[in-house]
Amino acid sequence: MGRFLRPLFAMTLALFARPGPVASPSLPIPRACLSEDVGWYTPVVDDFRASYDHDPSNAARQTWEQYWGWVQSFYDGNLFSQGWSQRARGLIDDVRSEVERTRLRTRLNLLGRQIGAEWAKDYDVRKVTSAHLLAWGKRLEQARERDIGDGAAFHHAIDDIDRERTRHMASTPQPSP
Repeated sequence: MGRFLRPLFAMTLALFARPGPVASPSLPIPRACLSEDVGWYTPVVDDFRASYDHDPSNAARQTWEQYWGWVQSFYDGNLFSQGWSQRARGLIDDVRSEVERTRLRTRLNLLGRQIGAEWAKDYDVRKVTSAHLLAWGKRLEQARERDIGDGAAFHHAIDDIDRERTRHMASTPQPSP
């Protein structure tokens, strides 16, 4: 984003897009992770704790509460973004087959967990950035425009995004200037 715009953007996010209060990790959290009505994933602590615990570089820069707040922001959205949950729900509405919508929902749930677990980390540690989220979101929107109702365009886009995510996960993050 540039040396001068990035701090301004970060400050704007910090002031206006901070996640709301988070549940304490010590409180009991329901184990059910799928919304009963449509099968869409809702984040639970147990699914993200390992990602936080296995990254000492991130833990040195960010508390669990901060990380968990950003996980929730990834799913719920903020002033600048709908969030994964709302965006993913709307993407596959026009897929005709319920079986295919279920397959896509399962794939989007998994992809969202993988992306969100990395994106929620501190800015200087994470390997999935907000720029990746924007690009991948555009790619999924383009798949929606191209799809003829059979879901094939979504499967292709999800495959491409997952390959890119895997490649980024294998890289070393570049510290901010």
